[in-house]
Amino acid sequence: MSRLPFAACVAACLLNLPTGAAAQTTAQLTPVVVTATRTPLPASDTLNTTIVITRPQIERAQATDVADLLSQYAGLEVARVGGPGQPASLFIRGGNSNYTLVLIDGVRVNDGSDGAAALNRIAPEMIERIEIIEGPAAALYGSDAIGGVVNVITRKPGPGHAWAAIGGGSFGTVSGAAALRGQGALGAGGWGAALSLQQQHSDGIPTFAGAGQARGFRNRSVNARLDYALGDWRFEARVWDARGATQFLNQTFDPNTFAFTGFSPADEDFENRIVAVQADWRITPRWRSSLTLSQSEDRLQQKQTPDFVRTLRPEADWHNVFTVDAHNRLSFGLRDDRERVDGLSFGSGLRQNKTVAYGYLQDEIHYGAQRLIGAVNYLHDDAFGERFDWSLRYGYDLAAGTRLIVSAGTAFHAPTANDRFGFGGNPALEPEKSQTYEFGLQQQLWRHQRLEARLFWTDVRDLIQFLPVPGQAFEFRGENVAHARNQGLQLSWHYTGGDWQARVGGLWQDPRDRDAHRQLLRRARLSASAQLTRRFGRYDLGAVFVASRARADIDALTGAPTADGGYGRLDLLGSVRLTSRLRLDVRADNVLNKHYQTAAGFNQPGSAAYATLRYDLPLGEEP
Repeated sequence: MSRLPFAACVAACLLNLPTGAAAQTTAQLTPVVVTATRTPLPASDTLNTTIVITRPQIERAQATDVADLLSQYAGLEVARVGGPGQPASLFIRGGNSNYTLVLIDGVRVNDGSDGAAALNRIAPEMIERIEIIEGPAAALYGSDAIGGVVNVITRKPGPGHAWAAIGGGSFGTVSGAAALRGQGALGAGGWGAALSLQQQHSDGIPTFAGAGQARGFRNRSVNARLDYALGDWRFEARVWDARGATQFLNQTFDPNTFAFTGFSPADEDFENRIVAVQADWRITPRWRSSLTLSQSEDRLQQKQTPDFVRTLRPEADWHNVFTVDAHNRLSFGLRDDRERVDGLSFGSGLRQNKTVAYGYLQDEIHYGAQRLIGAVNYLHDDAFGERFDWSLRYGYDLAAGTRLIVSAGTAFHAPTANDRFGFGGNPALEPEKSQTYEFGLQQQLWRHQRLEARLFWTDVRDLIQFLPVPGQAFEFRGENVAHARNQGLQLSWHYTGGDWQARVGGLWQDPRDRDAHRQLLRRARLSASAQLTRRFGRYDLGAVFVASRARADIDALTGAPTADGGYGRLDLLGSVRLTSRLRLDVRADNVLNKHYQTAAGFNQPGSAAYATLRYDLPLGEEP
């Protein structure tokens, strides 16, 4: 793959970044993550493979949606069926696209019909940061967390501030956003509020290769948070709402010969919503308890036909943290959700009502150079019965800045409503089950550099496949029959110091169907990424390079086995602070205008350019 040597050159150049006094003038704070253990923990202390995408990084990227942001990191493979705003699938560590659990402020948003999450509908202006945890997490989060967890954390209340942004660019893209936050005293307590809005529109590109009609999208998103703290109590209410429309193309076929005849335009409306209330209570100085009641809704409605699908999921989540002493912290809780899925597809109805309830216990132990995190989970699912999952992670600090990590854990993916009651559905399906082993090394290089290496092995059994029914033409039925394995090596290097920020990552893996002895679809054996940002006074310049080897796939038009070619994509970023309040961000995508596909038969954009003008206004005195 001709692009990978370039990534190696980028890595070599970045290793020569300054490490002396000039680079040490700005102290860098380690971000705190909550997703890895469901308790606040500095990112440098986690034993998981962790990626944190911060608010400044989100603004610099000027991405259309969360899928665009994630695609910039090696190991997070995004397959999009068309251009901006079109549906996108995320593959982490070779797992299926529904092996990644996606949360918004800790609330599950994976669709109950197919198990995936609509990453293309989550607008960046709503987001404070994103935490990605790679590896199994069923012991804390239940189903779907085989490959990992993506937790999108929305903008929070804080000192008075207002933002506004307007932007646009290639393919008729236009966006506008505004955000406002504040806080103050009310009676004996204190309040905080935050409100974010974003409107996006794009004319898009032709979704299928060979099609001539561009298909776009529009998305209107609102996020609001309100909290109140009084003594040992804290209350919060949250609303996230995204709605809009996506245009696409349908394939048309001759009714007699079934030969492909062309494309017909179509579109669909979508609505995604989360409403949540949360109460936190510090019962004792060592025990904090939190209860969250939420309801998520995911709805998709076709315009040309009566077809639709809707997932409604009310949920109760009770989470507790008990600090035993300076070396030991316990987490435990219960979670219960009542999931309802309704749909209509080609005249066939789809309905599933089920209850999922589980309890978990986690112990975090830290003695000197040793860290141990163990978790267990007991779960009951109406669809298949009971599950017991566990995870164990051990870290040992060999020396200052050097840590060895060993971990193991189980996870699973529950059969979806489509698997059980859709075309060829089988209500008796069992969950797909996994077991993962991992060995890692974290090495701090001087003050501002960090190197991490992970060797992992994941076995998955009871994969669901739809097989022909013997003696019945054109009939299929879901069965638990297949086995898969992925083993790989993941490397990453970070530099944060002074005016420089850099990250280089690479992943070698072998995601393989063990029964058919072939590579799993849309997952590359080798991928790499490099990100570099440099500040020059009031200017910021940056570059993002992403490379991938060829991937096995199925042609979107013929259904025949094929391959997506390897590619390398270079994006350039820049910004200038015009005044103390006004900033202009610019972005040039795919500057070498390389033709590539992340899903066979579906187009990806060529060279494109975007610009965003941001206005930032403090309201009152900053703390």
